[in-house]
Amino acid sequence: MEQRSTSLPLIILTLLTGIALGWFLNDLLRRPPTPLAIEPTATPPLLAPTAGISVAPTAAAPIAPTALPSTLPPVPIVTTAPPTPKPPPAVTPPPLRIVGYAGHRVAAGETLDQIAERYNSTVDLIQAYNRLDAPPRVGRELVAPLLAPTDAGDALLVRRGGTERPWIALTLDAGAGAAPTPRILAALRERGVTITFFLTGRWMRANPNLVRQMVADGHELANHTVNHPDLTTLDDDAIRRELNETEAILQEIAPGATTRPFFRPPYGAYNERVLRVALSEGYLPVYWTLDSLDSVGEPKTPEFLIERVTRKLSPDDLRGAIILAHCGSESTADALPEILDRFTAMGFEVRKLSEVMK
Repeated sequence: MEQRSTSLPLIILTLLTGIALGWFLNDLLRRPPTPLAIEPTATPPLLAPTAGISVAPTAAAPIAPTALPSTLPPVPIVTTAPPTPKPPPAVTPPPLRIVGYAGHRVAAGETLDQIAERYNSTVDLIQAYNRLDAPPRVGRELVAPLLAPTDAGDALLVRRGGTERPWIALTLDAGAGAAPTPRILAALRERGVTITFFLTGRWMRANPNLVRQMVADGHELANHTVNHPDLTTLDDDAIRRELNETEAILQEIAPGATTRPFFRPPYGAYNERVLRVALSEGYLPVYWTLDSLDSVGEPKTPEFLIERVTRKLSPDDLRGAIILAHCGSESTADALPEILDRFTAMGFEVRKLSEVMK
């Protein structure tokens, strides 16, 4: 009996505890869920709504708006452009085919357009071939490259250049000796002077390094035939060979250099036939205004050459003068520095033939 009386209160207490726990759980389940507090971030996250869950801010921890910068960087607009069509390949016009050459002396009031039309040529061709950088003066001798057969033009022989400027063309022929030539080149180089050399093919073959030095120093090279013959004694084909073989020899020694467009007949021997054959091959025959006489008769002293070259012609006649001397003359090599310095003191400039002819 005592044991049963002790167990009854325990059972009653357990029942009451269960009832109280049931009420508590029932009350807890009936309350709405407490919203979650979300800490503000630099940029509030955007949450996609989820079925059955609602999220609301709490009074205790409101979400503060994030301050934005006053200016925002521009947002690039990306567009998809249609592909650029590739241009058709450039069509390179065929090179102009020169079929011949003609000589022409510029008349008063004549333009290069008129000259080009007369000779079936182009202004650009005439300018490039004759090394023109300005409209040619009246009386200027030209070689017109022909793109179609036309008249033979004039039989020309150049004896002097333009007289508008105090310029002198010192021209040296090279057909015999070469020993003095390095001193001649040195005197020109020291004074910054470039001139025109008329070279034979035979001389070039014997002195290729001197030819290359002339090209490197900026001198102008011209044609003096291969073997230095009297051209009046040769037929037309032989004259052409003398001219064309000389050009070919220069191309072998100094590729890119040329003897065109100037040519001097050996010994100064010519007739109209020689002039026309030379012109038909693209060469403008050049004579001289004054011969220094360094290759004529008895050997000349340097003093003789200095006086003859600088004093023989009047100052007016020296303007545009073409002076002849020779690379093989020791006296010319000795006299050249003084000749150049005297011309400078007299107010003259020694220039290439193509420049003096302008």
